[in-house]
Amino acid sequence: MVNSMKLKRLYNKVIDIIHNNRWVFLTFVASFITMMIIFILQKIAPFGENSMLDVDFFHQYGPFLNELRDRVVQGENLLYSFNTGGGIPFYRNFLNYLSSPFNIILFFFKKENIVMSYSIIIAFKIIFASTFMSYYLKKVFKNDNIFNLIFGLFYAYSGYFCAFYWNIMWLDGIVFLPLIMYGINKIINENKIHTYIIFLTIMLIANYFIGYMICIFSVLYFIGCMFIKGNYNFKFIIKKITLFLISSLLSGGISAIFLLPLFTSLKSISATGGMMPLLEFNFKISDFLFNHITGVERTVFASDILPLPNVYCGLITLVLILLLFINKKVNIKIKICSFVTLVFFFICFNLSWLDFAWHAFHVPNDLPWRYSFLYVFCLTTIAYYSAIKLKYVSKLKVSICFSIIMIFIMLSAKLNFKNIIDEKVLLCSIMLLIYYLIYLFSFISGGAKKASYILVIILASFEMIYGINSNWHINHNISNFMRDKKDYKKLISKVRKYDNDLYRIEKTDYVTLNDGAWYDYYGMSTFSSMAYESVSDFQRKMGLGGNTINSYYYRYYQTPVYNTIFNIKYLLGDSINNDYYEVIDSNKSANLISYKYPSSIAYAANNKLKKWKLLDNMPFYNQKNFVYNISNYNNIYKDVLVKDVVGATITNNEFINNSNGYFNYTLDDKTKNEFSLILNNESKDNIYIYVGGNDAKGFYVNDRYYSITSDEYYIVDIGKFSDDEVEIKVNVSGSLNGSINFYAYNLDKEVFNNFYNYINNGKLNIKEYNELYINGDISINKDEFVFTTIAYDEGWRVFVDKKEVNTFKVADSYLAFNAKKGKHNIELRYYPKNMKLGMVISIISFVIAILFVLKLKNTKKGKFIV
Repeated sequence: MVNSMKLKRLYNKVIDIIHNNRWVFLTFVASFITMMIIFILQKIAPFGENSMLDVDFFHQYGPFLNELRDRVVQGENLLYSFNTGGGIPFYRNFLNYLSSPFNIILFFFKKENIVMSYSIIIAFKIIFASTFMSYYLKKVFKNDNIFNLIFGLFYAYSGYFCAFYWNIMWLDGIVFLPLIMYGINKIINENKIHTYIIFLTIMLIANYFIGYMICIFSVLYFIGCMFIKGNYNFKFIIKKITLFLISSLLSGGISAIFLLPLFTSLKSISATGGMMPLLEFNFKISDFLFNHITGVERTVFASDILPLPNVYCGLITLVLILLLFINKKVNIKIKICSFVTLVFFFICFNLSWLDFAWHAFHVPNDLPWRYSFLYVFCLTTIAYYSAIKLKYVSKLKVSICFSIIMIFIMLSAKLNFKNIIDEKVLLCSIMLLIYYLIYLFSFISGGAKKASYILVIILASFEMIYGINSNWHINHNISNFMRDKKDYKKLISKVRKYDNDLYRIEKTDYVTLNDGAWYDYYGMSTFSSMAYESVSDFQRKMGLGGNTINSYYYRYYQTPVYNTIFNIKYLLGDSINNDYYEVIDSNKSANLISYKYPSSIAYAANNKLKKWKLLDNMPFYNQKNFVYNISNYNNIYKDVLVKDVVGATITNNEFINNSNGYFNYTLDDKTKNEFSLILNNESKDNIYIYVGGNDAKGFYVNDRYYSITSDEYYIVDIGKFSDDEVEIKVNVSGSLNGSINFYAYNLDKEVFNNFYNYINNGKLNIKEYNELYINGDISINKDEFVFTTIAYDEGWRVFVDKKEVNTFKVADSYLAFNAKKGKHNIELRYYPKNMKLGMVISIISFVIAILFVLKLKNTKKGKFIV
């Protein structure tokens, strides 16, 4: 009987919660259905075979999410990983890409369905974003009706989501922003700080970059709320400012265990630097205003035809903002605050210096206005407030405002606004406005029935679906991403069973630029904002493809010299006719190839290597110099001469004489966009070539095409040929004249063997290792130090015979240390710098926050009147 009573009370309590928050729960349902329809239209799994993997999601976040799942399931560390980049702190990738609480969804899916889980993560983020926005509107404005649902949808399914859905770590900003702002209201009105602290802390951990933007916005929002509240008593103001500042500091303090080591290490990446741009305006005001029309072409890249902030969030929003300023019952302070907010964001978007500040004083890498979701939040909030005050506005004023927006939409076509996808967008917009007008008339008259609620919800959902579906063309089939994963994993598992040493693996052709994370092997390739910038530049100069900033990747076959330097022991993919490799296993997707001359993660090096410098666009020269400086063996490469040039005239005498280097060309026939270099193949040995320059698009060797992405050229082993001549057909840009870097070499086997023996005799013989600890023995001769192929990081500590020694950089990139002549035991230990200090700060901040919340629990509540 007692249990029955308890269950009944619990049931009644749940019913009361649902009833009191019915529009919040209905927002969740409506958002869920809206997302399902979008998935169905785009054939996204589980409603089709498409995935949402695109651009950086394909090459970065997808592989990293896979690695996160592998590490958690396999019980591996989350601090450091050798899977990508030859070794990069995993906690940096985790905090930049993977620390969203929504990523727990990964673990509810089987390994073979992991790509589907990515789409589900995106879906739930947006569903909760709309729900939390609805909750924010209900709690802040003490109003609960259909507008909560509509504006929850408008906020979440805005142009920002349409453009940046694939940047999954930014979506947490949309999710948690309403709750953080609600927390600020609770500080001002109730002296309660826990909501603000909890959700700001979650946001800072989920993505520090977007969290930085929200922190700036929080200050502005706090000032606006204080202005609207209108209590200018000095003690009141000081008290609220104090509560807000302390809460903000406590939130940062609780996050310190994550953020302090991250911020300490960020000086080594490209995304934290940058010169202030020239003071300039980014766009015309008319184009910015027109970009508020639902269904306009989204801006993804700064290189788009007409880049503009992604700000559309419902056509009725525009009407309601106009109505706000002519509604006599709206507080003048709210009108002032709304006007200042809209103008402020326009100036921030348009003025390069302010935009630079919003992006943490860094020019964003081709994805502009990443903070535009904050403006969308302001638009929908202002429009919502206008909507709940509609009963004070006459139908005439409503009609006038609707007419203004209709004229505005038609004017966009008249002025040839470039981001209008087609005339259907304009026609659909006008029809939507007419339907909205009819509904608002019935709402003002008090005649809006429950049946019309369903109609207007469908209308709002349709508008958001239309805006997204007009822009999205998702066609990345999951099977293309998963097609060879099982086969590659089988080969990797086999080799690990009989070779458990510390070595690296690479693929001869990548699926993603982080295949080590996708297939789970220790690899050199990476594309990550958290990659060491100096290492990216180093690897480009050594002949990998890459952008010198945050990516470098292994393509086809590099040289044996490179493979030995970086201890690449196995390759996956196509086999090649080269004496340095041997196919040891195969399946239907690929071969497992053993490289016969691996080295170690570290080895002894001549002191001359400490002063080694690399040159741009001369990778063979850089590799040759490495060999000479480390071992004193010179001329490891032999020139392959160019006998003839067909289809173009070469103007550089120096190139004609040397057959290697930079040259200008003039095409004989502009329509062909190609010319051939005929190589002398007397040696009948493998030829290693490097084709680069802004005009190079790719090259053919015996009908096999080697593409060049952008200007990210690379060394490639084109194989061994029996003919006396080898033709390299270079594909160039469409201009008649251009310039190319071209190098072709054979390997001097005798010099290579001497170099390899030197490396092998002085290598670190590893006895024990994991990704955080390496233990081994090494022999050092006079005038030698220890060079490692681990990127320099302050988190690495080195112990020689149990005594810690200082570390330093070689070529501004790689970890090295001194050791005296003789045999030594070497230990390398990794732990992020300042993480222990961050842990102490987090614990202290958490305890203070708990005590502070308890102390404020009985503080007299204020009242926020709007």
